[in-house]
Amino acid sequence: MDHDQPLRVLMVGSVFGVGGITRHVLGLRDWLREKGHTVYLAGTSGDWANAGTEPEFLELPTLNVTDEGGSVPRRLWHAALGALTLRRWLVRHQIDVIHCHESAPALVAVLARVGLKVPVIVTYHGAQPERIKTFGGIARRTDLVITPSHASAEDLATIGQIPRDRLKVVGLGVTPAPVADPKRTAELRDELLGDGSHLIVTVARMTYQKGIDILIDCIVRLKERQPELRFVVAGTGPEEAKMHALARDRGLTDETLRFVGHTEEPHLYLRAADMFLLTSRWEALPFTIVEAFQTGTPTIATACSGVVELIDDEVGRVVPVGDVDAICEAVEALVGDPDGRQAMSEAAVKKSTLDRFDPEWVHQQFERLYREISTKDVAT
Repeated sequence: MDHDQPLRVLMVGSVFGVGGITRHVLGLRDWLREKGHTVYLAGTSGDWANAGTEPEFLELPTLNVTDEGGSVPRRLWHAALGALTLRRWLVRHQIDVIHCHESAPALVAVLARVGLKVPVIVTYHGAQPERIKTFGGIARRTDLVITPSHASAEDLATIGQIPRDRLKVVGLGVTPAPVADPKRTAELRDELLGDGSHLIVTVARMTYQKGIDILIDCIVRLKERQPELRFVVAGTGPEEAKMHALARDRGLTDETLRFVGHTEEPHLYLRAADMFLLTSRWEALPFTIVEAFQTGTPTIATACSGVVELIDDEVGRVVPVGDVDAICEAVEALVGDPDGRQAMSEAAVKKSTLDRFDPEWVHQQFERLYREISTKDVAT
């Protein structure tokens, strides 16, 4: 393929709803299109991408291939149905590469491309440790596996049994935060803080993965020791009502913990905060930690895969997954160390400028990989 020839790329997702994976896909899509490449989207419609936003959107039952699809026979039926739909589409469209995000889209794609000589790439965005082996079983049938963290790549090689020469680590390009508006930031902080002393913000989808229930356990514990602390959760998701009910049942009022729902301005909440707290059960490389770096917000996060590559004592604290005592101790340590938080803030801003977070640099890596894979013999 000529180096300057436009590429034809199909990106397949489980569901194009609100979240970091969709943001990554759409950011890459927009950059590729600006460079003159043709990009199609396929998968289950969501708020951020569907037939209304993408005239040539290919609807596939990929969400029903995931755990949300129910029983294993039902999920396999949807995989077969999705593969048949995608195969018919591939016969009518000349595609240089299929880029799948997560294992369900990859399964559909590898079934659909049999005999068609279309390369398939899959990006691993993180999973429960017990699911890595299953992911590997599907990913080994693709031509290249991409992940945003070196720790995840090691998990995929050792647990998922993916050959190392078919693994590639590529960062996640995170658009820089808008220029700060000190007045708006101060007003939001005053509103959220009230008569409290410190504001701790979590920006995350309301899913089991993000561990909002763990966060609530921590807040209950901290409220007993430091009732002046204030917590905010920004985000929506399938467990939203459940987490609201859990907070009420645990005796937390809006004064201590406020759920603000979805926001298009996470940077505003991060700038208003004294620290960012993420209590996830698993991650690969969270967008929100990089966004916290960009706004100079010290970060405490659980030690999930790529998280340990991002956070050290210079920018925050890493704590064991699910360890409420350790999380609370880390919060109290940062609350009691204003000079340390200031130093962490400066170090975080500096770290946010690394190439691995620069959208232009990251997207160039994907473009190069697409060109390389499209010229190789591929498995069918």
